[in-house]
Amino acid sequence: MNTAQQTLNQVIKDNADYKRLINDVIDNIGLDSVEDVVNHGINGGFSGFIYYSDTLAFFKKHKKDILKMAENMAADLGEDMLTMIGNFNCLSSGDYRNRKPDYTPTEIGQALFNGKGEAATQVQNAMAWFAAEEVCRMFDR
Repeated sequence: MNTAQQTLNQVIKDNADYKRLINDVIDNIGLDSVEDVVNHGINGGFSGFIYYSDTLAFFKKHKKDILKMAENMAADLGEDMLTMIGNFNCLSSGDYRNRKPDYTPTEIGQALFNGKGEAATQVQNAMAWFAAEEVCRMFDR
């Protein structure tokens, strides 16, 4: 077994609740891209995370795990999950010093929980990106 496969097995062992999510991210981007995603973000054009048709399907398939991951992160940061999501760079406007959320927490909640509203495509895409980046960070710990 090669080192990359051993690392994948260890990440899955350490994060067993997210096994299916981890495997799907790696199946899409490949183990060779994990470091690039950690260093540069997923929005650079990685397989399975480029087109809305792919990212929205990924979000819908893994919605429960992605939301659990976001809830845990928000709790660790001591903030509300919907507010945290609203502050994602890809969902905020302005320069880095004056970023303002593009969507209200209510709009984000509607996008996440019932897939409705103007924000649905952007928010669900952002959540797929969030999940892929968080999975890649699991390899960097």
